[in-house]
Amino acid sequence: MLIRAADEEDADAIASILNALLVTTTIEWTEKPHSHESVLSWLAEHECVVVAEQEKEVVGVAAYGWFRDVVKRPGYRFTVENTVHVRQEHWRSGVGRSLMRALMARAKDSGKHAMVAAVDGANEQSIRFHQQLGFSEVARLPEVGEKFGQWQDLVLLQVRLDDRDTPDQLGCRGFQ
Repeated sequence: MLIRAADEEDADAIASILNALLVTTTIEWTEKPHSHESVLSWLAEHECVVVAEQEKEVVGVAAYGWFRDVVKRPGYRFTVENTVHVRQEHWRSGVGRSLMRALMARAKDSGKHAMVAAVDGANEQSIRFHQQLGFSEVARLPEVGEKFGQWQDLVLLQVRLDDRDTPDQLGCRGFQ
């Protein structure tokens, strides 16, 4: 398996992965399918996007981007929010774990201090997955979302990426 930076040529494969469970689960709180164009925008909005490739097929994607609007609130610039999606036939094969380890290492190397995962409260598998990677549940927000005409709970999990006691103002590369 190859973990590499995503590029525009991966847009259709990423859309396919993101859309696979969209209409049948609450993994993502939208029912609008991702298109080639929307994935290109999504790629541009994220600081880091990596894909897992097996036999020249993209089988998973993970990304991190702003946790909150760091332009308006630069105090959040050391914290990012992640997402990870793997083709269902590759679940429990190590793809997700490899993607997340690479993503966390890249975030740490870029000067990030913490990573947050926002997971649908009913998605116990994703909550356990993140916990196995060192994330801890830090908040449970009841009924903050909606999908399929029902209220959805949001679980926030967090992992500390480094052991700095104070922020290094030059340590967060890539922030303007």
